[in-house]
Amino acid sequence: MRFLVFLLIIVIIFLSFSYFYYYNQKFKPAVERYDEIVKENKTLTEYLNKLREENIKKDSLLSVIKTPKNEEKKTDLKEVETRIPILSDDLFNPGGYDLTKNGRGLLKKFSEVLLKDGDVEIIVEGHTDNDKIGSKMKSLIPTNWELSALRAINVLKFLKDSLNVKEEKLSAIAYGSSRPVADNSTAEGKKQNRRIELVIKRSVDTVDTVEDN
Repeated sequence: MRFLVFLLIIVIIFLSFSYFYYYNQKFKPAVERYDEIVKENKTLTEYLNKLREENIKKDSLLSVIKTPKNEEKKTDLKEVETRIPILSDDLFNPGGYDLTKNGRGLLKKFSEVLLKDGDVEIIVEGHTDNDKIGSKMKSLIPTNWELSALRAINVLKFLKDSLNVKEEKLSAIAYGSSRPVADNSTAEGKKQNRRIELVIKRSVDTVDTVEDN
């Protein structure tokens, strides 16, 4: 009887360890990746909703404008800017600047939406946390300025070479750690600060009526 109880305890302990191992190695990473995908889709949805609102406003404006014979239409272009932040952890390996396979897929997903807007200008901003560059990489990347520059340039090259974005519509800016969006004293804050921001600039028509003197 004691042997059976002892054996039962051993089985319970084994199952407990198996559960924790499976949770940490399989289930937890899957949940974290799911959360990241939800955030990515939320960003895309917000961007599309903003575009939809702008188009509705534009259509409403055009529908109420009436132009008498003694008036003429004057069309002006208004520049609209939209920012899309993407975590560097989703694009690059830790401390690296070459796009990962996952990073290329993610950029392609975003760009397919962006390029539907037609003629857009894209500014690629590189940002880092305030951690100093490790000694192994110091000779190649002296500071975070260089790291943010290399990351931004590689994103720009991918947009140009793989997605055929016109070269004259692309530019890159390196900010290093100078523009944090979160607290660098926490791991989560550092993660948010390590990012690429795609700044999308589009020209939107605004129509005014000008009376003909």
